[in-house]
Amino acid sequence: MSVGRHAVPVDVHLLAVREGKNGPEVLLSRRAGGVYASGMWHLPSGHVDGPFEDVVTALVRETAEETGLVVDPADVRAAVTVHHRAPSGSARIGILFEVRRWSGTPEIREPDVCDGMGWFPFDALPDPMVAYCRAGLDAYRAGAGVALHFQEPDDPIGYDCDPALARLCLVPGIGGEAGAGAEAGAKAEGGAGTGAVERGPGAAVKGFAERAIGRVAAWTDVSWARENSRVWQARGAAGGTWFVKVHQNEKFHRREVAALRGWVPGLGGAGPRLVAAAPESRAIVVTAVEGRPLHGMVLTGAEERTVFEAIGALAARVHASPLALQEVAGGRAPVGPYDRMERQLEAARTLLEPGDEERVRAAVATAQASGPLAPVVTHGDLQLRNLLLGADGTVRVIDFERSEPQPCVRDFVRFLDRFEDREDLAAAFFTGYGRRPTPAEEAHLVASAALDSVSGIAFGTRTGDPELVERGRRTLARLATGSVRPDALRPTGTLPRAGVPDPSGTLPPAPGAQPIAPATSGTDARRHRDRHLPAAALPPKTAPVSAPPPTGILVRACAVIINADEVCLIRRRRPTGDQYSLPGGLRHLGESTTDALVRELAEELGFDALKTSDPPVLRWVQYQRTTRPGVLGLFERLHLVHTLAVPDSDRALIATTEQDADDGARVVWIPVGQAAGLHLYPAVGAVLTGLSDPPDKPVELPAMVDGTYAWR
Repeated sequence: MSVGRHAVPVDVHLLAVREGKNGPEVLLSRRAGGVYASGMWHLPSGHVDGPFEDVVTALVRETAEETGLVVDPADVRAAVTVHHRAPSGSARIGILFEVRRWSGTPEIREPDVCDGMGWFPFDALPDPMVAYCRAGLDAYRAGAGVALHFQEPDDPIGYDCDPALARLCLVPGIGGEAGAGAEAGAKAEGGAGTGAVERGPGAAVKGFAERAIGRVAAWTDVSWARENSRVWQARGAAGGTWFVKVHQNEKFHRREVAALRGWVPGLGGAGPRLVAAAPESRAIVVTAVEGRPLHGMVLTGAEERTVFEAIGALAARVHASPLALQEVAGGRAPVGPYDRMERQLEAARTLLEPGDEERVRAAVATAQASGPLAPVVTHGDLQLRNLLLGADGTVRVIDFERSEPQPCVRDFVRFLDRFEDREDLAAAFFTGYGRRPTPAEEAHLVASAALDSVSGIAFGTRTGDPELVERGRRTLARLATGSVRPDALRPTGTLPRAGVPDPSGTLPPAPGAQPIAPATSGTDARRHRDRHLPAAALPPKTAPVSAPPPTGILVRACAVIINADEVCLIRRRRPTGDQYSLPGGLRHLGESTTDALVRELAEELGFDALKTSDPPVLRWVQYQRTTRPGVLGLFERLHLVHTLAVPDSDRALIATTEQDADDGARVVWIPVGQAAGLHLYPAVGAVLTGLSDPPDKPVELPAMVDGTYAWR
């Protein structure tokens, strides 16, 4: 027995996590001055301030003091606790808290002890880093709740990848695996809610389960925190873990049992095994599936791509399963993908925004016009909630109550939200799947996503699932603007339309096109005479722009900014060579072209175009319809290209790096003659040499299509 009590300091560490372009990123700060581990990177952190401050309050306080971020205590999530011993022999307890919501922008608030701060991908952490901090991050990514990090006297303070210096030890959870405790393991069937509760099912279900697997020593309620979710983890008295699920209706029970008896065994261990089923109580017992839930898991960008390729391959295996209608649908004919549309719209009508229902109906009509798709075996609810990542890297699947014969695109729908701004994940998924959707499948994918959003909003509102509701609203909002990724998800499809070039670059006529007089925008009324057309379609070459843009095409406003004989470009490094972009970006819904250009130049270059002596002038229009590496479908834009001459005094105000991106793209000034020969976006090189005599009215440039333009 020790003579006295052993007391150790308690540290709190901020794990501020955000989504970057290539995966999640964490906020780190570099220690400076006379502090411990000066010059090394570390999580923003500090000590609990006395016996009257709790750890959450301490984290909120330290975060504000060190970074300026304001965190609501309700947004703090416990991540991992690390028991650490330094090389000096002193020990401490470090508690890492994950935060994904905050107010403000991180900045150095204590310059005497911190000289650097930035966002870093989890697979590109900076050197040197405090070994204690790196251990906490590694434990967090492994999903451990508790970890030990006891260093030896001669160990370095900084992290060293030498295996001989590996001191991290993950403490196993209740389920026997580090990071796979009751709640994590429980997600292996049916999902887990906000906390596992020791509460079993009713007597009838308990009796059924124990007749199947023997006496149960412990029941843990692991249901989702929503209505009608009833799932329990059952730990046997003689060892072993199973999951018991009671379906909310007979249809769900019939579907899941049919899948578990029919096609799931053909996945070769990538799904659970059905132990017993009781139709009278709608209960099943299944084996536990090894792995951690992908829902909420923090992975590096490279790991995410590997996982999504594996998910695509798993989806292909599911869809290749034998289709036995008498087993999968209980002898009933499969329900058509749009048979439930009226019922779904009726259930969600009061929850939808104006125009949503019309766009959903239009998407379904477009899909139906493209012809029916053959049904295949589908999971029906394929999403990260129902996928597990094993320690061996294998992706496994659970929860089959929505499995039924449907077109294959049914299983793509719930990943589209993940593909937004993550073209690499879409490319990885369809690489694993073995092919990309056909044009007809793309049209049905649009319609399926639209209806799934409607259904999700209604169901999520009724059952208290806010994530489902927000995902549905995001999809419908992107559907309204035509900005859903990948590009296959466009409500207008991929067929040529009036006023739009087809892939060969020819221009179908725009019926009834009439010249449109310039209109005054809010910005121009304040500062400049309006020099843009509120809407424009593509006229015959060399003719003035004269008609509205086709519905669904995104409009990009950009500028050729000239100073003396040099043009301002943003240089983007690409694997196949540099690409030079004209500053600019997409026009928002309800925004004039001039307003969009002024906003984009301010965001990208930190430059206020309203303060120039001469306003930007629209000179050229260029249509783009090309493929893009890593993107599903065709990439479609209407580029409105302006000229803007700036004096030396204004040039000095333009930033040297792109301001609204994290990749540090350089803003460069290049002689016009040299710039004309570069790989430009959009493809305006041919007109740069004629800047001394620009057109008085906007004219169309040759379309950017595969064969004439290669995206880098």
